[in-house]
Amino acid sequence: MSLLITFLADRLGVSRLVSGVIGWSAIALVASGAVLGVYEFIKHKGADEVRANIEKGNQDAIHKGIDARMSLDECIDAGGVYDFGRQRCSAATTGPR
Repeated sequence: MSLLITFLADRLGVSRLVSGVIGWSAIALVASGAVLGVYEFIKHKGADEVRANIEKGNQDAIHKGIDARMSLDECIDAGGVYDFGRQRCSAATTGPR
């Protein structure tokens, strides 16, 4: 570090104290930039994972909805009554609905 301070002092024509402040400021700036870059990378990676999980859940719900609709249509075609609470077809009613 002392070589860097000496180099900066000679190059810029300032005292060793000022060149030390400049050197440490540059190191702090680089370190904070690296930390911020790692933070942003982790944040976006986590967001992508959450987004993928939501998309998978949506696709599963779509497929379940299609399956339920088909079984509802088949139940009604067979003359039955679809029980939404149990998600299955009950026997046909004996009286008017």
